Amino acid sequence: MPAWLKRIKPDRRSSVASKNLSKRYVVIDCETTGLSPRSGDRVISFAAIEIVDDAPTGRALNLIFNPGRKSNPHALRVHGLADHVLRHQPEFVTAADEIRGFLGDAVIVGHNVSFDVGFLCHEFVQLGLLWTPAEQICTMQLFAAIGTGSTNLDSAAAHFGIDVSARGRFHNAFADAEITSRLFQTIHFRCSVPTAVPHLEPTNYVPPPPLIQSIDDLPGNDVGCSAGLAFAITGELACMSREQAIEAIEASGGTFHKTVRRDTDFLVVGDAPGATKLDTAAARRAKYGKPTNIDEARLLYLLNATQSAQTR
Repeated sequence: MPAWLKRIKPDRRSSVASKNLSKRYVVIDCETTGLSPRSGDRVISFAAIEIVDDAPTGRALNLIFNPGRKSNPHALRVHGLADHVLRHQPEFVTAADEIRGFLGDAVIVGHNVSFDVGFLCHEFVQLGLLWTPAEQICTMQLFAAIGTGSTNLDSAAAHFGIDVSARGRFHNAFADAEITSRLFQTIHFRCSVPTAVPHLEPTNYVPPPPLIQSIDDLPGNDVGCSAGLAFAITGELACMSREQAIEAIEASGGTFHKTVRRDTDFLVVGDAPGATKLDTAAARRAKYGKPTNIDEARLLYLLNATQSAQTR
C-alpha cells in the first residue's frame, strides 16, 4: 500500500464502495473578479463535473459570464480573462437555472470549496434564488489531513503525480475543476489511476469583436508614417514601456492622447487592454470613422517609417 494511503484515516464502514455507492458528487470551480462577494466581486466563469459511483459520468458544465465590473488586477493575472472579452458574454442570470439544476442535491466538492460555494450563493441571492448544498467536501482539507505542507491545488496535484498542464498560463475554471476531480478520486475513493475528463470549452462563449482592424486601408499620410497622427494606448506593450512609446510617438511628430478622442487616429492595443478605451474607440469609430485599432507591431512600423523618411 502506498505510504500516503496509510496516512488517510480508514473508513469506519465496511468498505469505501458501500459508503459511496450511487452517491452523486459535483466538483465545481469558479473564477471571479476578486476575493469578496460582499465587496461586489462576481463570478466570471463556472465549471462543474459530475461524479457517480467513484468516477466521472461525462456530464459537465463550463460557462463564462459578464460580471458587470472590472476584474481586480491580481485576479486578472490569475484567470487571464480580459475585461473587454467578458463584456460581450451573457450574464449569470442566463444560466442560473441550468446551474441550480445541475447541482441539485449533489455533494458539492471543491478545492477550498467554501470560496466557490460562497460566490455561487451570492450570485443566486442577487437573483432572489435560494440554493444551499446539502453537503460539501473540500479537497484542500482532505489533503491537509495527510500533512504534507502546502495545500494549494498545484501542490496537492503534484504530490499524487496528477498532470496540471491543462491549466496552462492562467487558472481556468474547467481545468481546475478537472484537476480537483482527479484529486478527489485519488484521496476520497483511493483511486490509483483517477479518470480524467476531456476538456470542455465554455458552451455559452460569445466571440468579442476583433481588437485589431484590417490594416489594408489604414489612415495615414503619403509616406505611411506616424508624423501628424494622434495615438492613444491601452494595455501593456511588449517591446517598450508606455513612456517609451509616448516619447517615440512625439519624437516622430505624432501626438499622444491620454484618452480616446474624436480626433484620435489610432488606438494601440497591447496585452490586457482596458475595456473603457476599447468601448470608447468603437463608439468614436462608429460616429467619426476613427480611431483604428492597431497592434504594437503596426505602431513600430509607422515609427520606423517616420524615422526613415526623416533621414532621407
